Amino acid sequence: MQHIYLNTAAAGLVPARFMEEANSLYTTFTTYTSANAEKWKETTQPLIRRNLAAFLSAPEDNIAFLPNFSWGITGVVHSLRGTEKVMLYKRDYPSLLDPFKVKGFDIVWIEDTDGFNIPIDQMKQRLLDEQVNILAISHVQWMSSYKLDLEDIGAFCRKHGIWLIVDATQCMGAININLSTLQVDVLIASNYKWMNAGFGTGVMYIGDGFMDEYPPIVAGFNSYTIIDGKPQYIPGVRSFEPGHPNMYGLLVMDAAIQHKMQTGIAKIEEHNTALTRLFLDGIGYSQWNVLGGYNTGDRASYVLLKDENSLGQILKDNGVVVTHRAGMIRISFHYYNTADEVNRVVELLK
Repeated sequence: MQHIYLNTAAAGLVPARFMEEANSLYTTFTTYTSANAEKWKETTQPLIRRNLAAFLSAPEDNIAFLPNFSWGITGVVHSLRGTEKVMLYKRDYPSLLDPFKVKGFDIVWIEDTDGFNIPIDQMKQRLLDEQVNILAISHVQWMSSYKLDLEDIGAFCRKHGIWLIVDATQCMGAININLSTLQVDVLIASNYKWMNAGFGTGVMYIGDGFMDEYPPIVAGFNSYTIIDGKPQYIPGVRSFEPGHPNMYGLLVMDAAIQHKMQTGIAKIEEHNTALTRLFLDGIGYSQWNVLGGYNTGDRASYVLLKDENSLGQILKDNGVVVTHRAGMIRISFHYYNTADEVNRVVELLK
């Protein structure tokens, strides 16, 4: 049976060509591991950092390589004073919520109106009325595909002196992120979804203002600079980097970055949106209960349907790979999916 992979919102496919350079590096580790590892750190790692900076339109000095999102947000939360009032969205991803909960922060919770829409005007008013210091939220919601207007909320937070922390795991690689124009203070993402870079790597951006206010209280190998022959701790965004980088994973990430820059994120986003529109138009106002309705303006390129009328089993029996979550079926579309695949799934549902 030929499978149709519509599950990037869970984990993106990793093309074989993304692993070629990583495989070549690890082949050298069968003979001269130490020498080749040092060469990679001295010559290759700076090039990957430069590519990532270009991809995010951010200064190299403001970005770091991470194992994943959880590592980064935990480090940032530990660098806060603990007295800040934080606003969180109640259905956001647990890895974003739990570090604040575990540390006992004063949390202002916001909720959606219908499982999808977050009332932005109400959220803004509560940010002011309750004197919130930090808004931490995902750009795209994992359980709905609701897409926040980062330009709008970033400008609002900056105007009112509210720090904005963003989880970009469900958007990076599919939606353009231009940190030279977005007023985001901290952005963190894992690479295993829309970046198509596999597991074990993530990225972090921290703006200068946030770093000045909250210097890191963690340290990694890259926190140290050799001065007069001695290592000296100089806190910065690279303090969040582990001492031993995932060389294999970062090479896969770099290949993914280069592919997306060559293809163009705008083109990928346009393609994904067109497939989402094709799917929604195809099922029409049918028996399937679509979370968030049929609009694509405020959603990313995936759709959640109630798992009813044997929907999950129908898809499984016909080789369609999707995610089952909390009684819902999550169907996601990325650059490698085609209109023909979408039409075949629509016919199944009909």
